[in-house]
Amino acid sequence: MNQRTQQPPLFPIDKSFAQAVPATTLADLAKNFWLLVPSAFYYEVFDGEAKKRPSALKGLDQFRRVDLGTLLHSETKTGNPIEEADSEPLSFNPVVLSPDWVLTDELSAVMQDYKTNVVDPALVFWNEIISTRQVAGFTTEEIKAVSGTESEFTNLCTILRDRTRLRRAASIIGFPFSDLLTESWFHFRHYQASLLNALILLRRYPDPQTPRDQLKLEHDVHDMEYLTLGLITGHLATAETSKHFSNFSMKWRFGLLRPDGELITPDSVTALLQTYVSRVSH
Repeated sequence: MNQRTQQPPLFPIDKSFAQAVPATTLADLAKNFWLLVPSAFYYEVFDGEAKKRPSALKGLDQFRRVDLGTLLHSETKTGNPIEEADSEPLSFNPVVLSPDWVLTDELSAVMQDYKTNVVDPALVFWNEIISTRQVAGFTTEEIKAVSGTESEFTNLCTILRDRTRLRRAASIIGFPFSDLLTESWFHFRHYQASLLNALILLRRYPDPQTPRDQLKLEHDVHDMEYLTLGLITGHLATAETSKHFSNFSMKWRFGLLRPDGELITPDSVTALLQTYVSRVSH
């Protein structure tokens, strides 16, 4: 996804953002930017309560769907980074906004496939990380900082911005083109998001025997898709902006891994639109 070759700009949005802004604002964004949603967005929207669905979809007149698994597979197969967001613009059928609408058999099958092939294996993986207390690319001595002060933990996490360290971790994981990885690869950004989550989980669950919130773990699975898109495009629209350090909000994760990126929140989106429209009109 080469941001420089795309007009209008690419803006990944997560479900929290779509639900938090007015439908008119979401529609204005769709007119001026390419809004990207990963498969996790579909899963979260259609797997949740029907009454909450309209708040996420109303106004989302046009978007582009990105399947992270497909893009990662392509990079592994070709040995080249994904350069373009070539998916066609889509729109949701207004019928899904009705609280009486139910999933079709076809969509139910797609949802189950995502759960079986993405969510469930990820939950097994994250639970294993918590139990083994090991993170690819980090030494046992470094992992001790997981339980340190906020500053010590943040410093540990910033290691993930180091290209050499990411390449080393990718090699341990078994990625065949680890020596070629740069920030333009989906794998590079995916590993950043995944390894950061691993460190967060070790801090969240300091005792391997601590009961684990499986719903929270599943939420992390979805968040990593949004975060990966945000990291590779340099933009992310989210309403998860908690200032509480222990929450490790999307704002905190994105800012830590992509300090040069642009975070869009419900409070800043109006100014963003005004600035962009003004610049384009001139």
